[in-house]
Amino acid sequence: MTTKIPNIVKAWSRSISERNPNKQLGFYSSDAVLLPTYDNLLVGDEEIRAYFVDFLDKQDLECVITENVTQIDIDRDSMVASGLYTFSFLDEQNVLIEVDARYTFVINGNKIITHHSSVEPK
Repeated sequence: MTTKIPNIVKAWSRSISERNPNKQLGFYSSDAVLLPTYDNLLVGDEEIRAYFVDFLDKQDLECVITENVTQIDIDRDSMVASGLYTFSFLDEQNVLIEVDARYTFVINGNKIITHHSSVEPK
């Protein structure tokens, strides 16, 4: 177990601010599963891309990872990164909104195969 953030998770987080659905989709395997905070279970390229088209349509959107623990399974070339991140963006009235959330990324090879995200409980 390590606190080091996997490179793919760091890249995923940094690229959120680019607001490019195709780039975000590129981090996922073609049959990935995404269980986002504000949507139903999504499977595969088409559903995940459609989610990111909507999700990334926020002004000044950013994602900052604040805490991470990574478990590595060398035998399966996979890892699980779990932690906390904060999304920030401007709403329609230009008010800064911050959403603290928790995540789990399951990574195999160099692709995300499962991603779960939910609002952090108060």
